[in-house]
Amino acid sequence: MKVDETTIHKSHGDKFLEFVLETVNSGVIILNGDLTVVFANSKARHLLRVADSLVGLSFKDLFLQEDQKILVPNLVKVTEKQGEFEGDIMIKQGNGQGIIAHISMASWKQNDELTHVVTLSDMSRLKDIENMLHSSERMIYLGEMLDDISHQIRNPVLSIGGFARRLMGTRIERPEYVRVIIEEARRLELLLDVLTKFIQLPQPRFALYKAQKVTDMAREQTREVCDTHGVHLRLSTLYDSSRKVVTDLELLEKALRAVVVNGCEACRESDGDALVHVAFEQDSGNPWTLKISVTDTGQGIRPPLMERIFHPFFTTKTGHLGMGLTFSKRIMEEIGGRIEVKSTLGKGTCVTLKLPGDRRKKIRTSPL
Repeated sequence: MKVDETTIHKSHGDKFLEFVLETVNSGVIILNGDLTVVFANSKARHLLRVADSLVGLSFKDLFLQEDQKILVPNLVKVTEKQGEFEGDIMIKQGNGQGIIAHISMASWKQNDELTHVVTLSDMSRLKDIENMLHSSERMIYLGEMLDDISHQIRNPVLSIGGFARRLMGTRIERPEYVRVIIEEARRLELLLDVLTKFIQLPQPRFALYKAQKVTDMAREQTREVCDTHGVHLRLSTLYDSSRKVVTDLELLEKALRAVVVNGCEACRESDGDALVHVAFEQDSGNPWTLKISVTDTGQGIRPPLMERIFHPFFTTKTGHLGMGLTFSKRIMEEIGGRIEVKSTLGKGTCVTLKLPGDRRKKIRTSPL
């Protein structure tokens, strides 16, 4: 039996083409002249959230109902007229929900047979990044504005405080008024200092540390803060000290100090024993590897207030600025960590700092 060599080559070519289309990091759909799907790679099915094959579906079935009458024919006409189309279009997933995708469509004609090739890329992640960039730009603008305001206010506040202190050394009829001026000036100076630290937070300098190095720093910090506030400290450890943590140790120290200070102040306002419990535990949840939990024996936070605890200047403590947890959250975001708060009214609050581990792939760190 004689085997047709052309048939062998054609079969091999089709398999190779299918292999190539499967390796492309975009959804690829091929339509015949009737706009029926004749091929769709696995990434197209994943993007459209369709478990079954797309083969046999009409091109219009990939779009929302309201777009099938006008949008789809227009896409085909533009592609056939100009040879290609490219743009961001809403497509329909298997659950009926719409998703923005970047669509590239091209037409190819051979032997009077028309074929359309459509590639799809998920734009949702890029849109999220774009929104984050816009948000970052607004934050930079606000930060620069606050920095300017801080400089403009600082000199008058220092002058007011300085002259008020001089008045206290003279004979005046109502010295208590001057004391109020001095106290409020001092409060404004403290506010400006905190704002300056918040705005001018340095860029993180990441390094890979053993968990032991991080916890040694944390123990020293928490002991110092608790001793200063007259609060008892309990430490507990449950982790693999050889695990690796990626962080900026200096910035982490600032975030932890603010959390422990907050816990100590909460303890001192309660009627029970003033105790802060700091626990070091390994976290198996990707990408976290180590968590530091700071639990106080304060009065806890009322549920309606929980959503405001990270807002700047929010506090329930008299005479406090309310920037501690705001400062810690900003730092944890900068160093790629996470801060979580749980509180039980009448029992206390637990603030947990989660730190990422070594996220390098094994192919970089271990010989195969």
